[in-house]
Amino acid sequence: MNIASALIKQVLSLRDFETWSSLRQHYLPDEFHLLFKQIDNHCDKYHKLPSFEDLDLSVRDSNTREALYAIQSLEVDVDAHMLLEYLKNEYTQRLILGELDGYIENSIAFENAEESVAHLHQIVLDVEDKVELEEPQESMRRITLFESDEDLARYVSLGLNTEHDYEIQFSPRDLVLIGGRRGAGKSLTCSNIANNVFDTGKTAIYYTIEMDSRSILQRCCAIATEIPFSRLRLKNLSITEWEKVAKWWASRFEGGQVPLDDYKEHRSFDTFHQNLTTKYELLPEQQLDVVYDPGLTLSKLQADLDRKIKGGMDVGVIIVDYINQVRRSSVPTRGGLYDWTEQIEVSKGLKRFAQEYETLVVSPYQIDASGEARFAKGILDAADAAYTLDPHEQEDGCITFNCVKHRNAALTCFTSTMDWGTLKMGPESALSPKDREENEGKTGEDINDLQ
Repeated sequence: MNIASALIKQVLSLRDFETWSSLRQHYLPDEFHLLFKQIDNHCDKYHKLPSFEDLDLSVRDSNTREALYAIQSLEVDVDAHMLLEYLKNEYTQRLILGELDGYIENSIAFENAEESVAHLHQIVLDVEDKVELEEPQESMRRITLFESDEDLARYVSLGLNTEHDYEIQFSPRDLVLIGGRRGAGKSLTCSNIANNVFDTGKTAIYYTIEMDSRSILQRCCAIATEIPFSRLRLKNLSITEWEKVAKWWASRFEGGQVPLDDYKEHRSFDTFHQNLTTKYELLPEQQLDVVYDPGLTLSKLQADLDRKIKGGMDVGVIIVDYINQVRRSSVPTRGGLYDWTEQIEVSKGLKRFAQEYETLVVSPYQIDASGEARFAKGILDAADAAYTLDPHEQEDGCITFNCVKHRNAALTCFTSTMDWGTLKMGPESALSPKDREENEGKTGEDINDLQ
């Protein structure tokens, strides 16, 4: 008697549909695949498990009939769910050994250290894709109608518009996508969200693929201090502005007030930075953690998140800038980086990370002239919400977020103020140029009502 035979006997004898629904064909040895399909087809057609008599009438393949007779004659007294766990463990061990054998045979002789680690992370990702490691979260008997107050407190606002935030907050298991054309402000939106989450006392992990870490931090600093980015980047600042920058920089470190007070005496930012970084540690639970990786893959992302989030970091948002540049693995695909199937898998992977780490994931994506997602419209399937950006003209001083998908609310669009000097979005509402034209001649009271 093997585990697969015993499991099928128990499932059919006890009509254990719950265990059957958790069984996957690839867990079973090849000789049971036809029988699995026969049982599965019966379930799809009649919405119940077949009896041995039903299968005896429907199975035509001689080898499958012999396997069925052997299963029917077994005496089994082990719980079906336990047998499923044994079968899953057995399959997982075979899968891992097979992947490692292939790695040793084909890769280990010529890969460098970074490639070897990335390859091992990819093996883990591939195994997790094929094996369900998580048990169902709730049963219909025990599930509660509402989330606990503690869970609701973990919901996240984007901080881009006060009125929108009052109505819409995102679950720590949501994936939010931000669409825009080139130069529309996708990365600026990400920097604003990261800064807003940091201001709430939580960590924002920002993965950047095209811009380096310093550029992202400079943007966040400009947004937080409301200092024009162009002058901040060139260090062309007044004494008051230098003090604002130093205060923001010190806020990232434990005990940062002490070197900040010293800075106010000597006014040397380089000395201040040296004292801060050599004598003080970053805040353990509140960071702007910017990770620059031009070769970001899902496996690298998972490895870094495992280390940080499972290591105890209190993360409010994971930002991946941007989804079209992320690869599922380091192995080249037939269609290259912009293969639509690859991008759909990346989108599904980001949604899985949001659920696994219970942390909101935000990622920009490219749109075409019609406003549709470039390369793969299917990337929106996994998203819980998606917005496209309309930046208008810079002199209009506003940016519109058009909601194109929302699982849990109406498609609510909003327009926020936009300061292109400091790069700060919102949180105040604004009238778009179209709304301004439509409201010409109306009273100030009517316009306020519209805002």
